[in-house]
Formats: sequence, structure tokens, C-alpha cells
Amino acid sequence: MRRERSTLEDDKPWYRTVLHTLPDAALLVKDGRCIDANAAAAEFFGVGGRDAISGQNLSRFLPPVQPGGGETIDARILDSMQGGPRQFTWQCRRADGTSFCAEVTVEAVRAEVPGVTLVLVRDPRRANRPPPIARSSSPMIRKNSLYVVLWSPGLRIRTVNKAFLQATGFERRTVESMRARDFESFDPTAWKIADVIRSRQTVVEEVHLDFPAGARTMLRFSAPIMDEEGSVVEILTVYRDHIP
Repeated sequence: MRRERSTLEDDKPWYRTVLHTLPDAALLVKDGRCIDANAAAAEFFGVGGRDAISGQNLSRFLPPVQPGGGETIDARILDSMQGGPRQFTWQCRRADGTSFCAEVTVEAVRAEVPGVTLVLVRDPRRANRPPPIARSSSPMIRKNSLYVVLWSPGLRIRTVNKAFLQATGFERRTVESMRARDFESFDPTAWKIADVIRSRQTVVEEVHLDFPAGARTMLRFSAPIMDEEGSVVEILTVYRDHIP
């Protein structure tokens, strides 16, 4: 488990930009065990911190079977990784034993660590306010090798990173004045980023992008950046290669 976590730590662009920026409870899972989590997961499940989750069986938080029986959580995750629905509902459990029905999203993490999945958990009964992220993402963006875009709540691009400019051929002075409708020449579904503002939740979607070298299929992670009042002040969008 430590070796796997260390390998993921080496993948700084993904690890820092996506996992630890997600306001949703996020678990990294391999062979039924949590090998890491973000701070939101620790708060969400009522444990002392990220280290209290690492090494735990996923079944501590997502029971292996539902009260009415049926397929196991391992089977659902495997089905998601093999092309089945990547979003489903599941009866989950917090550290104090409280049960709740949650929305679960499953995604592969990276090909170099086979079998590692990202599990996002949201409780729809709670107020639509994930833990606030009262910090600027701009320093994280500039040196990142993933393609990163920071949006205003009005869906105007505030900044992008160098990797994005190099991959798309855009000039900074041009792209940083774009609204979502202008950006659709590159990302035809950019208008859907507005869903983040309405839901105040991370949205993960498969998108088809028009790069100068040709079209590519990628995953788009769009996460709300919140102030202490729970208002969306920025939207962080990260594009990465889709792992089928």
C-alpha cells in the first residue's frame, strides 16, 4: 500500500491538482483497500484525517452489500471499470455508524498503477455545500503538466497554464478573454461547466476535444472553489487522458 501511494505521489500533476482540489469525498482504492483520500473524505466520513482512511477496507465506508442484497460494491466498481455505469447510488456508513444513501462515481486513475480507482462519494441529503476551498489555485496551475483552466463564476476564463497553451496553440491574451461559448471551438461541451455552479459539486465527464493535431477523448474534471460562505468563487477544470 505504501509503495502504491508513493507511486501516486510521484504523479504530482494528477495527485495535487485533482485529488486534493476536489471538494467531494474522494477515495483512491486498490484491491478493496483505500490507499489514500483527500481531506474532504476524512471530514465526510467523520474520521481523524487522511491517514485514518489509508489502509482501511473500502467496506468500512461503503458496506460490501446493500440491506436488500444484490451485487457487492466490488462487483459494481468492477462493472464500472469494464464499461458499465460509472455513477450509482449506495448505502454508505460514517465512522459513527450512521448510514446514508450516497451518489458514487467511479473513475480509473492512471494506467501505470493497474487497478487503482477514484471513488467520489456525495450525500444528496446534505446541504449542497462541500467543504470550502478558500484558496487560490493559480500557483498550482502554472507549472502543471495537465491541461488546466480556471474560470470565473460568470464562465469567463481567468487563466490557463503553459501546458494548455502548448497543446492547443492558443495565445494567452486570446484565451484569457474567452467565455464558455467562445471556448467551444476547442471543447464543444464547455457550456456544461455551468453545472458545477448549480450543483456545487465536482462534475466528471468524458469529452472530445479538437486539438490542432486532431481530436482526442479526455476526462474533464470541473471542481468548484468555494469561499468560507460556501459561494463558488472560481471553477477549476482539469483535462487528462481518458483511461478506458
